[in-house]
Amino acid sequence: MREATEYTQLNPFTAIWTRPRETVRYVIEEKPTSFIVLLLVLTGFAGGLSGASSEEQFFSTVTVILGSLFLGPLAVLVGISIASGIYLLFGKLFGGVGTYTEMFRAVITSSIPQIWLLPMWLIWLLVSPATFYMESESAMVEPDTGIGMVIGFILLAASFIVAVWTFVIQCKAVGEAHRFSAWKGFFVIVIPSFLLSVVVIFFLVAILFTAF
Repeated sequence: MREATEYTQLNPFTAIWTRPRETVRYVIEEKPTSFIVLLLVLTGFAGGLSGASSEEQFFSTVTVILGSLFLGPLAVLVGISIASGIYLLFGKLFGGVGTYTEMFRAVITSSIPQIWLLPMWLIWLLVSPATFYMESESAMVEPDTGIGMVIGFILLAASFIVAVWTFVIQCKAVGEAHRFSAWKGFFVIVIPSFLLSVVVIFFLVAILFTAF
């Protein structure tokens, strides 16, 4: 383990953008479990609001916020738990030496950029719920939705940039957990996704042929 003094100036929420491998190693070796729980809550909260924006409006704003706060982290916990196991197994094929705990910490740390979008999701929902939801009927009848459209456009652009950089960081994070290159981390992430896509396509084609 590295000396703690090496990390005294390292803030995971900002350093992850420019020093991802060092940040991931810091979280793996130094951060307590409470910090991992905090990341799960914030990432899940942001993910919950993001998911709600792509649906029709069924619940009140308060219900959506509370639902995202409590159910979002659970969904993220399940997703990262499964992904960490997959990355661990495939990483071993490339000579990786990481453990499940290290991989879990690495993957959740790579999600920190998504947390930066959380304030924007909240602002958009609170300021202009009429434009927040997909196919919202109120957005068609309420004239004062300009600011919501602007926030939505900015958030859409920011989400694309963050998604791309999050993927890059995740490749580096998986590589750091397994102590190999980011390129190997890339293949560890891409190969399972490709195989899953092939299985899904094969399954759909099989259903299509059996239906006729």
